[in-house]
Amino acid sequence: MSIIKEQIKYLGKDMTINFNLGSNDDFLGYQEEIDNLTEFTSAELVNPDIDLEERKIKYASNIGPLTLTFQFHVTGNVFASTFYAAGFGTNDISGSTTNMQNSFFILDFYDTFDTYTQTKIFTTYLTKLIGNDAYGNRTYTPVYVINSGVTNQLYYWYVPISFLNAQTGTTVTGYTKFTFYNAISGKTAVFYNLDNINLTTAEQMYFKSVIDLTGMTWRIITPSFPNVIAQQLWTSPDYNQKVDDTITNFNNEAQNYPSGNSFNYLTGTYNTIS
Repeated sequence: MSIIKEQIKYLGKDMTINFNLGSNDDFLGYQEEIDNLTEFTSAELVNPDIDLEERKIKYASNIGPLTLTFQFHVTGNVFASTFYAAGFGTNDISGSTTNMQNSFFILDFYDTFDTYTQTKIFTTYLTKLIGNDAYGNRTYTPVYVINSGVTNQLYYWYVPISFLNAQTGTTVTGYTKFTFYNAISGKTAVFYNLDNINLTTAEQMYFKSVIDLTGMTWRIITPSFPNVIAQQLWTSPDYNQKVDDTITNFNNEAQNYPSGNSFNYLTGTYNTIS
């Protein structure tokens, strides 16, 4: 910090000494100094905006359709590709109630499967749980076809351009993880790659994915392709609880407006006046 010393002659009567708001001895007016201080303080109090531009990457349909199947745990070693296994009822599934509308799958894309060094690159969601098969028919199971001409929210990935520009090759390899948020229980279901069931490392939870920077397409590389199976992890309650602890639940309730068409400012109540 620089310190500026000045000598001021005392004239034997009342004096007014003006101090700058900033530490710089600039030739600024009071309003200019206030503006500068306000802008500086605002920048400290509010996180600066980050212009996170994204590039839309589509699924590599030239390799054929991908069928993504989620298997929920039922009991013991029994799993099922139904929403019943996740706790939903018939009315939830066929009627698409708020329980279904507020539940969704989460796709997280990381640069590595090493949980100690990984960076999450982007996240996307599958909120339309009642999807369509390859022929356009509605499906009521957690089985989703990803291909051109099929309506599916996972067909496009939205990848930060800064991440793509940082790559030096024609392809980039990452690792995808799937999670399901259940609006009934307010908890999450974590899935692992069934092809990696015999692995004992963190890679068991991930699906190796490749983004082609030339054609701007993505694909998942796993032995069972084109049938990619994500099975719920249930044998690690501590891990599941750790994931649940990152979720904040709240009641999304509508306002209960008062009845009446006229407000009485004396009583603070609404009355109905015909």
